[in-house]
Amino acid sequence: MTTKKKTKSRAAREIQDVLYKLRTEGMSPEKQAAAVALGVFIGVTPLYGLHLALCILFARLFRLNAGLAYLAAHVSLPGITPFLLLAELETGRRLRGQSYLRIHIHDLKHLDFRQVALDLTLGTMLIGAVLAALLALLAWWLARKRQAHPEIEALLEESACHYLKPGMFHWEFVRGKLRHDPIYFNLLRRGFLPPEGKLLDLGCGRGIVFALILGAREQWSKGKYPQGWAPPPPRLTFHGIEGRPKVAKAAREALEDRAEIETGDLRTIDYPQADAILLLDVLHYMPAADQEAVLSKAISVLHPGGVLLIRDADADAGWRFTATRAQERFSALLRRHWGQRFHYRGAEEWGDLLKRLGLTVDVQPMGMGTPYANVLLAGRKGARA
Repeated sequence: MTTKKKTKSRAAREIQDVLYKLRTEGMSPEKQAAAVALGVFIGVTPLYGLHLALCILFARLFRLNAGLAYLAAHVSLPGITPFLLLAELETGRRLRGQSYLRIHIHDLKHLDFRQVALDLTLGTMLIGAVLAALLALLAWWLARKRQAHPEIEALLEESACHYLKPGMFHWEFVRGKLRHDPIYFNLLRRGFLPPEGKLLDLGCGRGIVFALILGAREQWSKGKYPQGWAPPPPRLTFHGIEGRPKVAKAAREALEDRAEIETGDLRTIDYPQADAILLLDVLHYMPAADQEAVLSKAISVLHPGGVLLIRDADADAGWRFTATRAQERFSALLRRHWGQRFHYRGAEEWGDLLKRLGLTVDVQPMGMGTPYANVLLAGRKGARA
């Protein structure tokens, strides 16, 4: 590696370390609430242009999360600022026992700007204190709610830390998926995966399931595995196939030699033999004929007694399916896939298809905590006689 590349790589790592520290330091519920209170109070002050510097200064002074404080300072967005300033000014006048200010162009020449500054200061102190207290209380409540399951939070962070190597975007993305998408934790909590063998993830993305299982093994070894989950974490080997080269590259960087990640089209690439196969939010991107071809090929490499796990939308789920379809269309537009087509099936139709292909099927809802109509189909291949 050239000196220039080494310097660039070192600089990138240093920037990432700073961003990671800003994102994670001082994250106890009390510290989060204090950082939000600080940021909100600074945000309502009319010291525009200085908010960032003030957040960093006082966060350093009180050992709070500067990133969270600055995020909270955006309580005064540009469209809100004029109304906020007016409210502060009028509040200051009322605190002094004065009537509301008449805002008219002809009255401006009669204003005592020293008095206006005093009114603005008084109003800022009161409104800032009230908003800071209310939003800090909300931040504390949300943080405490997360802290109610410390083992799960620890598992989330243990799993996501693999993605610091490919970059902060991937780390944040994986943390968000693990926190808000019910499929991942439920694979372990409810024991859908076999205890050992090979796990083949078709359309594996960043390899989040693999990272989760690795994180679960680490937490299990520390005696910190979530209570009530199906123990122990499975001892599986990992093979993933992903069609997007950049996403597959991120998976390789994150998982290194702990998983084999191939880049290829699921319709044409060969699959290895496996004891469990995942198709999570993949099939609806394919036409009906391709869906059936991919499923047939997957079942052909599934060992007897193995399980095929499909998470997809239930087209018969009414308004929840409408929400799912709208979200998928919006995501496709964000990826600039303007002409993306989807083919959805109802849960019953999915089940009938898997039965025709020789599997016994169990259907479970898998949209808990979301407005979406997702279901998990667990298809079991019969053992040899």
